Amino acid sequence: MMQLIERINEKLQSQQFKSLAEAKTEISSSSAGFYWIYTQLPIERFLSCAPPTNQVHIDFRLLAQTHRGLNSVIKQVGQENWCIYNGKGKELKKRLSAGFTNTIGPTGKLALTRCFEEGDFRIKYITCDSNAEFHGISETYGDLEKDLERVWRLQYGWPLLCRT
Repeated sequence: MMQLIERINEKLQSQQFKSLAEAKTEISSSSAGFYWIYTQLPIERFLSCAPPTNQVHIDFRLLAQTHRGLNSVIKQVGQENWCIYNGKGKELKKRLSAGFTNTIGPTGKLALTRCFEEGDFRIKYITCDSNAEFHGISETYGDLEKDLERVWRLQYGWPLLCRT
C-alpha cells in the first residue's frame, strides 16, 4: 500500500489544480476514484462559520476548533492551497459535486456552498482502472476503497474537514 500511495501522491503533486467545473468536465460519469479538495482560505474562515441547520452537514467551525493545532492535521503554509478534505466515490463526479451542494437530505456531506463560494476551492483527483497520465491508476476501486483514503491521510496528514 505504501508504494501505491507514494505513486498517487506523486501524481497529485504533478497535477494542476482544477475548479469544480473543470473537474466535472474531465471526469466521466462512470469513473470511480478519489478526490482532494484544496483552498487558500485561512482556518479562521472555517472557525467563523455558523453551525449547519441540517445535522448531516459537516460543522466547519466545530471541526476547525477540534482539529486546530493537532500535529497530524494538514496546515496551511502562507497563502498556499492546502488540502482540507479528501474523499472517494464509486461515481466520482457525483460524489465530488455533492461535497459542494447545500441540499437537504439524509446523507452526510460537506455542503461547502453553505458558507463559501464554489470558486474558493480547487480539486485534484485520481480515477481507478485508468491509464490517464496525470489522473489515472490501473488499480480497481474495489481493491482500494476500504483503505486508500485513510492510509493516505495517515501518511500525508489529516485534512481539516475530515471526520473519520
